[in-house]
Amino acid sequence: MFETEIFSPLHRWSVMSQRDPRDLGIARDFLAELSSRLNLDPALMENAMPHLLGMTKHVAHGVVRPAAPLAAFLVGYAAGGEGADGIPAPERVLAALEQVEALIEEYRENHGQA
Repeated sequence: MFETEIFSPLHRWSVMSQRDPRDLGIARDFLAELSSRLNLDPALMENAMPHLLGMTKHVAHGVVRPAAPLAAFLVGYAAGGEGADGIPAPERVLAALEQVEALIEEYRENHGQA
């Protein structure tokens, strides 16, 4: 397994593992192009990517695998809100990720998964 250390305020999600080190590069290129086609700043995905990958890993292994991409969608949806709260999108992403982390912990405690 190839491991890359990611410095994250969410320390539980600080290590990403890939089967092939080239996968991360391919994902970055694909997501940068998709961001451009969707008229989004590719830097947002580049900055959020390690956090989102870590979050989906923990949802998949700490709750249930099918919830992982859907949790990522909800984090993105929350971050892409109108912004009436005055909080910049990157900070909304981190706030949403913190909510996911808290829910995973609650789920583990309530369902006997530690």
